[in-house]
Amino acid sequence: MHRYRPYLSLAGILILGTVLRFAQLEAKPIWLDEILTGLFSFGRNHDNIPLDAVFPLAQFVDIFQLNSSASCGQIAETVARESTHPPLFFCLTHEWLKGNEGAWIWQARSLSALFGVGAIAAMYGLNRIAFSRQAGLMGAAAIAVSPFAVYLSQEARHYTLPMLLVILSLSGLIQIQKDLLHRGKVRPWVGITWVIFNTLGLYSHYFFLLAWVAELFTIFALSLGQYLHPERLGLQQESSSAPPKRMVTWLSLGGYSWLPLLLYFPWLPTLHNHFSRPETDWFKPFEPSWVDSVTPIFQTLAGWLVMIVAFPVENQPLWIVILSVILMLLCWGYFLLSIVPRLKAVLTSQSTRLSGLTLLVFTVVILLEYLILVYGLGKDITSAVRYHFIYYPVICALLGASLTMNPVVIKEKNNSAPVKGLIGKLREKGKLYLIPSFLIVGLISSVFVVSNWVFQKSYDPAGVARQLNLEPTVPLVVVVGYENMQEVALGLSFALELDKIRTRNLPETGWAFMTRSPSYQSVWENLNSVSGLPPSAVNLWIVAPGLRQREYPPQLMLGDRLCNLDPSQYYRLGIPYQLYRCGEE
Repeated sequence: MHRYRPYLSLAGILILGTVLRFAQLEAKPIWLDEILTGLFSFGRNHDNIPLDAVFPLAQFVDIFQLNSSASCGQIAETVARESTHPPLFFCLTHEWLKGNEGAWIWQARSLSALFGVGAIAAMYGLNRIAFSRQAGLMGAAAIAVSPFAVYLSQEARHYTLPMLLVILSLSGLIQIQKDLLHRGKVRPWVGITWVIFNTLGLYSHYFFLLAWVAELFTIFALSLGQYLHPERLGLQQESSSAPPKRMVTWLSLGGYSWLPLLLYFPWLPTLHNHFSRPETDWFKPFEPSWVDSVTPIFQTLAGWLVMIVAFPVENQPLWIVILSVILMLLCWGYFLLSIVPRLKAVLTSQSTRLSGLTLLVFTVVILLEYLILVYGLGKDITSAVRYHFIYYPVICALLGASLTMNPVVIKEKNNSAPVKGLIGKLREKGKLYLIPSFLIVGLISSVFVVSNWVFQKSYDPAGVARQLNLEPTVPLVVVVGYENMQEVALGLSFALELDKIRTRNLPETGWAFMTRSPSYQSVWENLNSVSGLPPSAVNLWIVAPGLRQREYPPQLMLGDRLCNLDPSQYYRLGIPYQLYRCGEE
C-alpha cells in the first residue's frame, strides 16, 4: 500500500483540481475575448455578423451556431485576418465543439478546464523529473489550488494550452540538461519530444516565443557557466567525451533548439503583421503620464500575489477591500519569508541545484523580456494579470520543490547543541504549518474565483447589461460604434448578457453595430436612416469606444425621432456608454 500512496495522493490532487476548474463553469458572464473564441471556433467570421443596421437582439444571439464544414485551414485564415493570435487553440476548440452538444459557453470553457487539469498532472511530471516525487506532488498541489490557475482554466481562451505546453517543454529542458551532465549527449527521443512541445506552443500563443527564447538562453548560460566555472556552480560533468563526439552532441542540440522556429516559419509573416495591428493598442495607456513608468512594476507584483492568494477586492464595499488587501499581504509576506530560505536550499543542494538553476534562469530571462516589451517597445503586457501565465508554471515548480526542503542551516561556532536542537524543532514546526496553510489559503482563494468574487470579467458585461436595461418596460435600441472585430465582440458580450434579462415578453429590443470610421459622424448619420421603430418612446444607448463624454452630441436623430442626451445616465467601464431618450412619434 505504501508504494501506491504517491499515486493516490496525485489522484486526490487531480480530483480536487478538476472540481475547482469545472465548478460554476457556465455561471460567469462571457466577455470580449471569449466571444472571439466562440466566433472563430464555430467557423464564423466578420461576414456572419449583421452590421450597420438595427436588428432584433435575438438575431445576434443566434450567430453562435457551429459551422461544421469549416476546416482548420479556414479557421486559421480567419484568425490571421481578424485576430492577433496563432490558430492552434481555435482549431482544437472547433473539433471539441463538433463532438459535444449543449451550451456552447460551457463546452468552450470545458476544453480550457481540461487543459488546466492536464497542467496539474504535467506539473507532477516536471517536478518528478527535476527534483523528487514529493516535489512533484507539492508542485501539482500548488497549481491545483492556485486561484490564478483556476481563473485561467475557466476562461474559453488559449492560456491553459500554452501553459501545459510550457510545463511539458520545461520537462524536456530539464531532461536535456541532465542528459548533458550525466551522459554527455542528448537522447533522440528527448530532443524530438522537446521539439514537438515547442512547436505546438509556438502555434498556440505568441507569448510562447518568450519561453522558447528563454529556454535557449538558459541552455547557453548554464553550459557556459559549467564550462568556465564548474566548481562555482557545482555542476561538474560526470561523463566526459572526446571532442568529435562532443561536437556531434552540440550540433544535435542546436538542431533540436532551432527546428521549432523552422516549423513555425510559415506563420512568421502573419506574426509580423499582427504585431503592428491596431488591436494591440490597448497595451498602450489611454492618457499617458509619468505614472506609466512605474505601474508595470506594481502590476507584476500584483500578478505574483494573486498566483498564491486572491481575496475579494473588485466591486466590494471599502471595508471588505481593505480587509482583503491586508489579509492577502500578510499571507503573501508569511509565505515569502518561509519560502525564500527553502528556495535557497533548492539552489544549493547537490541533488537539486541543476534543476533549480535551470528554472530560475528561465524565469529571470522571461522577466527581462517583459521589461523589454514594456519599456523598450511600449507594450505594457503587465496591464492584464493573465499574461503572466507564460512563466507561472515555473513559480509553481519552484514553490513545490521549496515546500519539500528544509532551510539551509548555517552553523555557527558558538551554537550549542540545545540551541541547534531548538532551532531545528522550530523549523520543523514551521514546515509542519507552512504546507497546510499554503494549501488552505489557495483553496479559499479558488472558491472566491469560482464564485466570481475575484478575477471578474473585463468590462463587466453583466453589469453593463443591467444598466442598459434601466427601464425594462420601455422599448430599447443599443448602438455600438465599431472600428474592428474586437469592438464588435465587445458589443456581442453585452448583447448576450442583455438577452438573458431582456425576456421575450418585454417591449422589443433592437441592436446595431455601426462603423465609426473615419469618425463618429458616420454613426450619427446612420442613425438618421433607422426605421421600423415602435410608436412609443424609445431609450437609445450609444456604446462608443474611444469617445469622451464631452464629445457625445446633446441631441441625435433616430429615424424621425429627436433624442435628447440624459446627463445623469453616462457610464464608463473601460468604454463609455450614454443614454438618449427619444420621444414618441
